[in-house]
Amino acid sequence: MPNKWDARKVYSDWQNTNNKHLKQTEWIGWRFQELCEDYLKQTQMFNFSRQRYGFADFDAFAEIPWDFKAHVRQNPQGLQTHKIPGTDERATFQAIKDYGAVGFILGIGDAVFNDKDRSFQRWHDKLKGGLSKYEEERITRGAPSRLRKTAFTPQEILIIEIDESACKKLGTFMEGFRNKDGSPRKAKIMLDLNNVKLTHKIEFCD
Repeated sequence: MPNKWDARKVYSDWQNTNNKHLKQTEWIGWRFQELCEDYLKQTQMFNFSRQRYGFADFDAFAEIPWDFKAHVRQNPQGLQTHKIPGTDERATFQAIKDYGAVGFILGIGDAVFNDKDRSFQRWHDKLKGGLSKYEEERITRGAPSRLRKTAFTPQEILIIEIDESACKKLGTFMEGFRNKDGSPRKAKIMLDLNNVKLTHKIEFCD
């Protein structure tokens, strides 16, 4: 897996291949998922048919359902973050009931937030054909735009399995939140890297 990711190159590649992720602003997670699929398909151990549970699905299956997540270790203010939103809470418990556990492959690293002048944001908006409906609504509300990530350097890959006992100890994310149409959002489990048992840890070399 490459240890230097550049946002402009990723988006340009997506444009050239008519990739459905071109309009996504949180590109790191989608790119990590793509790379996991590309490399793990070579093992012939994983089934990549989506494992659907209600409103959520898992990315792959190999004895248990697996999800691929990327996580930036620091926010734009430089504060360390160790909690990662996981999969839909109800879907996770149902999958654990069916298979005994669920697994997560987590790409952990550092991002560059250097888009204070919004040059990268303007470049991406032009590349994808203009503002999204979400962005137009944000501007109408007068809400600030978050800094875009322009690069990512993965430092390690963590592999964890969570059974029912471990899942009950985890918190939730987005519980009580609502979508733009007012409907309640489905709660996700919150993976706390300080409170999970690692199955494997793979570190990147410089």
